[in-house]
Amino acid sequence: MSLAPRTSHDPDALEPETLEGGASVRPLRALAAAEALRLMLHPLAITGLALYLLTLATLEWAPRPAYSALTNGLVLPWGVPVFFAAALTASASRRAGADEMLAATPVGRELRTAASCLAGLGPFLLACAVQAILAGVYTLADVELERFPSVYEIGAGPLCVLGACLLGVAVARWLPWPGAPVLVMLVLVTVSRVVEPVDSSLTLLGFYVEFALWGPPPYLEGVGFIFGSPAWHALYLLALGLGAGALAMTRDSRRRWVWLGLGAALVVLATVAGLRQLP
Repeated sequence: MSLAPRTSHDPDALEPETLEGGASVRPLRALAAAEALRLMLHPLAITGLALYLLTLATLEWAPRPAYSALTNGLVLPWGVPVFFAAALTASASRRAGADEMLAATPVGRELRTAASCLAGLGPFLLACAVQAILAGVYTLADVELERFPSVYEIGAGPLCVLGACLLGVAVARWLPWPGAPVLVMLVLVTVSRVVEPVDSSLTLLGFYVEFALWGPPPYLEGVGFIFGSPAWHALYLLALGLGAGALAMTRDSRRRWVWLGLGAALVVLATVAGLRQLP
């Protein structure tokens, strides 16, 4: 038996699958799946999902609360905790002082960042499933709505969850200081509060958008819908979320200019969609 090392010409040698830049596909798949599971099982993510489900369970199925639950209901109770969960899981190795040890492993920081970004698909797909089930329940139960929300209005919540995950990873990579995620969330909440009023023409620039207009308290009678384009709003949210992912990858990628270019294109897309969504 020969102990000579195998060369690239050896037909029995294993040829790893590679991405552009040399990153291995197979470890990325496995690592992304593991990171998605860690993220979805994080106490904050579980708490957020439980709060949302509790809200649904105690919800009065009148037109306003039912419509809100199906459109923006999961943004605050689930999206905010998932943001912090993503930031904490993406920074776990740094906070544990294990970055130097992991640097010596075949799985580099770039691959770990990519896996953390892809892990956001877990909460996103789960949010889509929850919204689809809720829409089915409303249909079977014949819940009274002024009109059934469009797919873009229903998808706004899951897109916010995806964006929260990717922004959490970006914050963990670029702002590695205690309290940074809290400050970022305060900025997001402040921006949303500024543009939130339904009588504002800028309300669609926020993340917690109430698409329906309702009468005076107790807000149970629908009186129409906000002006603007839900389709462009969904694209706006998607572009912002993917832009946060590109920002995270820029921190660790060996091909930084590729991610900078992609991020710039997404900023342009978000700007165009943000303007087109407005009335």
